[in-house]
Amino acid sequence: MTIGLVLLGIIAVLLFFGAAEKYFDRLGLTSWLAFLLVLALIIGAVMPEVRAGTFVMTVGGFAVPLVAFIVLLGLNVRHGTVMRGVLSLVIVAMAVVAFRLLIGTETETQVLVGSLLTGFVGGALAYLAAGTRLGTLAGALGGCVIGDAVSAGLATMFFGAESYVLGGYGIFDSMIIAAVFGLVVAETVSAVRRKANDKRAAAAELNAETAEDFRADPHGDKPPSDASDEDEEEKARREEDDRL
Repeated sequence: MTIGLVLLGIIAVLLFFGAAEKYFDRLGLTSWLAFLLVLALIIGAVMPEVRAGTFVMTVGGFAVPLVAFIVLLGLNVRHGTVMRGVLSLVIVAMAVVAFRLLIGTETETQVLVGSLLTGFVGGALAYLAAGTRLGTLAGALGGCVIGDAVSAGLATMFFGAESYVLGGYGIFDSMIIAAVFGLVVAETVSAVRRKANDKRAAAAELNAETAEDFRADPHGDKPPSDASDEDEEEKARREEDDRL
């Protein structure tokens, strides 16, 4: 959980000092709600596991992210982007299950590699599917939660796992990385689009100025009147010389 806690700590500090307030306002999240969600994730990450027989659940890796996802999904409903958010969730969940099955969770190295791959790939997929920053957050958190639950069930039923573990095996780090990286991708795409739009606007403005200049002088640059007068005088002198 170290990577996730470091990222959340940085975000919490930025929110506390108001440095990220405007950004979260653009997301559709008030700064106080964002701070509460981040604080809840941090507190949940350091709380002990909940055990009941073969059932194991971490508060920070499953319970708190599930609540955060429900809050974010409600905000997506209010903004009319819930379907894209749900699509993002499904795609991220599929990525979580795929990486768990392909990489495994037997060793710490496998858990670390799986967490990083799930985080970065899941974050990119979350934005590509959602298309909005708020949908990206919902898809990243919800997809990791659902994907973790599905992969835990598969491990118990088909791969001989002794316990049904929710929120374990690095999924906390995965969801935080996915949420942060998804927003980084969103900002990068937004910046590229703004730059392309600025270039198109500049080109359109240049074309408009060129067209306006052409309409003002459709035959091109006219020679100066003084040069024209000099040519006429030279022609007259030559004609006079010919007559002489």
